[in-house]
Formats: sequence, structure tokens, C-alpha cells
Amino acid sequence: MQDTKVLTIQDFSSFGQCSVSVALPVISAMGSETVALPVAVLSTHTSEFEDYIYNDLSESLLPAANHIKKYNQNFDLIYTGYLGKTKTVCDVESIIDLFPESRLIVDPAMAESGELYSGISTDYVGAISKLCKKSYLCLPNYTEACMIASVKQIDSPDDQFLTTLCDKLFLTGISNFAVTGVEQGNEIFIILGEKGKVTKLKTTKIQGKFYGAGDVFSSVTVGALAKGLTIKDSISLATDFTQKAVEETAKDSYHWYGLKFEKFLPYLIDKLKKYIK
Repeated sequence: MQDTKVLTIQDFSSFGQCSVSVALPVISAMGSETVALPVAVLSTHTSEFEDYIYNDLSESLLPAANHIKKYNQNFDLIYTGYLGKTKTVCDVESIIDLFPESRLIVDPAMAESGELYSGISTDYVGAISKLCKKSYLCLPNYTEACMIASVKQIDSPDDQFLTTLCDKLFLTGISNFAVTGVEQGNEIFIILGEKGKVTKLKTTKIQGKFYGAGDVFSSVTVGALAKGLTIKDSISLATDFTQKAVEETAKDSYHWYGLKFEKFLPYLIDKLKKYIK
């Protein structure tokens, strides 16, 4: 198979197993050269950590991308995660224009549990929604999907509500999406939308807060797409791997800050090989 290359643009939290510190090892292990443009470098992620160190690198993104392009480099996929500021989203659009043959994967990374992340402005939602329209695949959680679709979020949505949500996501111009964390009673689902067709995929619900689970899921999805898997197979593989990491992490109360995914990378590589003909 031809070598593949992925560019990821998101923050780099040094400790806490999220963002770039997940994307680099996961996508690389899956067989793609992985290049990172960090929008910021943090000592830890921002959930439950206090007095973390934050260094903003957003102004360097576009110059760095131009420097890379100067050497005739191109990417099969561009994967965006947490960007943080509306101007940064605009700069990312300019970066995407530098690499027009790349497929764009967008993890909105802006909200959960019905609320925007701290520091995210309301105009950021519009900017990310615009970026999602340019994507090959958008990976919002349930809260983010409702915000992008301009639908008021409700708890335990019924199938009629989810149909409306998906219809409105398609109407925004998003071609393909996978909405994670959709809870109906005691069950949890991923809603997969592909060019007007919707599939409901059941997952296993595990009680607890698992920081970085979305980053692990998105990174595996990107790694699988880069190796030629279909969207549905990529989502299936990502769900399987994330589930194993969550189950392992749930056993260790001292490991509250991220997912214990590293020990399952050999399992991921083996599973990936079964999809590749």
C-alpha cells in the first residue's frame, strides 16, 4: 500500500493523554506519517487541572504551514481538533487551501454536556460549523452536533428528534458525520450519517468521566481512513478500540486524567490489518 501522510492541527497538552499526545502515537502506529501543527502547548489538559501552563502558538500556524508547503509536501488527510479561537479557525481554512487535495476531518472539540468549553465564544460555533461544511467527515459529540445544527439539545432524544437533528446537519452542507455520545435511556449510540443515509450504531455505556476518549476515537478514525478504510469501518474500529481503552481505564481509579490506550496499540494494529486487503 502507498505511504500515507496526515497533518493534525490541535493543541498539545503535555500530560493527560489527549489532543496531539494521542493523535501522534495512534495515527503513527496505524502506519501513516503524522505531522503536527500545535495551536498551543499546555503543561496538562484543562479538565480538573489547576494553574496549568499555556503557551499560545496560534500565530505561527499559517507561517509554519507555508514553510512546509515550500518543500512540496502534501497530505492525504488534515485532521483538526481543539482550535480555541475564531481567528485560528480562519487560519486553518487558509492552511486547508494550501493543500487542496487533502481530505479534511473535523473534530469540533468545543462543547460537551450541553455547554461550550470555557473560553469558547458563541461566534466560534459559527466558524467551526463553516469548517465542518468543508470536511470529508465531521466528528461532533451530541452537544456539538446540536449546536452546529441549531437544534436545542434534549436529554435522551427519541428517534424522531435524532432524525430531525441529522436532517439539519445534512442541510448545513456537511456530507458525512458521526455523532458520538447519544444517550437513550440506559443505552448509548453513535449516529452515522453518510451522504443522506443514517445508521444508528449501539455502543456499551460505562459510567464515569473519561477525559480524552473523544481524541482517541477521532484519532483512530483518522488513522483508519488514511489507510483506505470506509467511513463505517473506520468508525467501527475506532469504537472497538476506544471501548477497550475505556474499560481498562475504568478499573484504575488513580488514572482519572486520560485513557490507558497505549497497551492496546498492538491490538489496534492487528485489527487494522484484517480490514486491509
